[in-house]
Amino acid sequence: MQQTISIAYSRQSFEELPHEQQQVAQAAIDAMQGAHAPYSNFLVGSAVLLADGSTVTGNNQENAAYPSGLCAERVALFAAKSQTKQSIRIVAIAAQNEHGKCADSFSCGSCRQVMMEYATLQDEKIAVIMRDHEGQFVVLEDARQLLPFSFGADTLK
Repeated sequence: MQQTISIAYSRQSFEELPHEQQQVAQAAIDAMQGAHAPYSNFLVGSAVLLADGSTVTGNNQENAAYPSGLCAERVALFAAKSQTKQSIRIVAIAAQNEHGKCADSFSCGSCRQVMMEYATLQDEKIAVIMRDHEGQFVVLEDARQLLPFSFGADTLK
């Protein structure tokens, strides 16, 4: 029997985002400047909004000993969870290419798995905001939408 999986999302300009989402998105944009990306020149920043209102940022960290680097999302998420027990409310991601232009910042599978696991562990939605190459923001209500057949979770209930 064939079945279909749908992913609901919205696409909004920065100005259309609610104020709280604007703040997290701007923190992700600002975090790009600390990226260490001498090999790809692809800068990625991420910001994580926690339940207490604090924000933790991260950026991509490349390494000559590929694949020893780490994506911006996992830098921010691991930093947040290593520093607090607060639940995660929002993850925002922004990227720019080697020409300094907006680039799609859709999370890789490893980052999606980490977001999904934290959302499942805390049993609360984690909203995801990803800037695209046009400077618009793709907004999902729950990170678990990004990985419907995730490792270690019973997603077919």
